[in-house]
Amino acid sequence: MAEAKGKPAQHQDLFERLGPDARLQLEISEVGSRNRDVWVITIFAAVVLALGAASLISPRSFWQSNEIEVAISPQVLFILMVALVMVSLYFMRRETENRRLRLANLERTLARNSERSAGLVDSLTNVFNRNFLYELLQGEIARADRNQRPLALVMCDVNHFKRINDRYGHLMGDYVLAQVAAILKYCVRGSDYIVRYGGDEFLIILPETEDTGAQIVVRRIHQKVAEWDRENRLGELPISVSLGLYHHAPGQAAEKDLAEADSRMYQAKQATHISEAASESRAK
Repeated sequence: MAEAKGKPAQHQDLFERLGPDARLQLEISEVGSRNRDVWVITIFAAVVLALGAASLISPRSFWQSNEIEVAISPQVLFILMVALVMVSLYFMRRETENRRLRLANLERTLARNSERSAGLVDSLTNVFNRNFLYELLQGEIARADRNQRPLALVMCDVNHFKRINDRYGHLMGDYVLAQVAAILKYCVRGSDYIVRYGGDEFLIILPETEDTGAQIVVRRIHQKVAEWDRENRLGELPISVSLGLYHHAPGQAAEKDLAEADSRMYQAKQATHISEAASESRAK
């Protein structure tokens, strides 16, 4: 699915898992990059220690025959430098340990998110599966009602899908479903959602979308599916989809919205069958 940019806050954690969690990956990268700071401190400590040792072992040559006067003895200077190095190393070690623990926590969180993602995404089509549908839809309905904003649903069904499976086998059927899902993802925004509703049906959720915008999405899907079919025709079987568009009514339950979108999709499918039958009759 398109990236989750613009997703509502209540779903953000669930959308980061559709691929590596970008935020966590960035934090892990930043924590790892800070390890370069450790080398800077280490080099600084080594230089300071070397200077202190040189001032102790050969104070006259080190200070170039007393051209630079030092108010303290080389022995005291060496002790101060060693103390500075020890303090620096202590804080460096503590910071390194804190970073190591943070990195481990981030990696564990990322692993948990990845495991959770596997239960929300359909492995064949790489869109959300039905397990996530009601949580997602109810959240979007609540947001639309609260903000008095539009919410459009589009139910999508692949026409004559049983014929594809019967004639070309289930592997070809799976291929067609994956291609249709890819087309749907191409035709929507990053803030929209696609759910595999079941079998050859998909639900498209379009938040913040008026009728004009939703109609544009519907036309775009029909156009892109037709283009794909012209380039990838399966023998004599055309690939097309039936789309049912419905706009959420304020206060209406998710089940009612789904039923209305499904009803409109079946009306579109029936109209397609009638049109195809008429075309076949004229051809005879």
